[in-house]
Amino acid sequence: MAPRLSRSPQLPRCPPSIQPAEPPKMAGLSRRRAPAAAVAIVMVAVASLLVSLVTAFVPASSLGSGSGAALRSKGWSAARDVSSVALLAESKSAGGDSSTSAVARERFIKVLAEKGGDWRDPAVTAELSTLEEANPTVDAALSGTYLDANWLQVTRPDYNYGGNKGSTEYTLGALSFNMFEPNDMKVEVEQTTQLVAPNEDGTREWDISLLITCVDERYPPFKANITTFGKIQPGKDKDGKNRRLEVWFTEGKLKPASGTDDAMRKQWLDTFRTAQKEKKRTVGTMLKNGMLRLMMGLRLPDSVADDGTVSFKMNRPPHGYTDILYIDDKLRVTRGNRGSIVAVTREGP
Repeated sequence: MAPRLSRSPQLPRCPPSIQPAEPPKMAGLSRRRAPAAAVAIVMVAVASLLVSLVTAFVPASSLGSGSGAALRSKGWSAARDVSSVALLAESKSAGGDSSTSAVARERFIKVLAEKGGDWRDPAVTAELSTLEEANPTVDAALSGTYLDANWLQVTRPDYNYGGNKGSTEYTLGALSFNMFEPNDMKVEVEQTTQLVAPNEDGTREWDISLLITCVDERYPPFKANITTFGKIQPGKDKDGKNRRLEVWFTEGKLKPASGTDDAMRKQWLDTFRTAQKEKKRTVGTMLKNGMLRLMMGLRLPDSVADDGTVSFKMNRPPHGYTDILYIDDKLRVTRGNRGSIVAVTREGP
């Protein structure tokens, strides 16, 4: 947890052990200017983290009410991404819909299946251009119940995370805004599911769940869920069209996957409690975390529950966005603010 900060001329409440050094007395130079360099360094670090938080997936990460609860009761069950694409590609519309949008949709799904869900493949991007032009839903961000479903991601979980471009393997930190320790643990994303459901205040739940497997030889082969709880509201894209969704995340949870046995759960608790205890706390990270607490109301993970759950919260989170390229009653395709393409299909009504 970030330390409690004490008052300082320039920095918001630093502890005595890290107060800025007393500046030398110089003619015409106020002592109050001495912490300026430290403030600049801290602000650069905070700005860097803010950018990563705003532009993250979405990952990659709030519990809803009303009809959201009914959708949530169906759980996060889903098949593996690629097999789901193949199954959907084989099942044409029962009524033999031959509309332009239906033809473009089925063609896109078929090619995506043939390419293993790889949205970067040139053949897939070519079909995506045709699909976007055939989008049947005007003002897609205002499409109401078209948005609401338990969605299954059918594109590969390949996001534009720096050196991970083209890969489905990440560090735990990259998938969690560096909130969970050990943040250098290598994991692979096996499936991604998403719940979208309306709230009474006009926003919608935007809860994303990743099923991950530890592929790091330093640790047991844990299976786990990272769920990031977020919200969306309609917005306009750069062309003034109602197809943008503003997205912000308020809470994240990491916990062992369903079916984890007692022996593996004990190893989980030992691993994550040790990592939490041994987390390095430098002057820089303490200052940065203190600033994030003030600016975002960030509550960092400080313990591991007996069931293995680790969580964080943000009371004043930054906003990102995603643009809807295509949406109907079967398929939704979006482009995030990092440029990642995500295609999802409905799991339920």
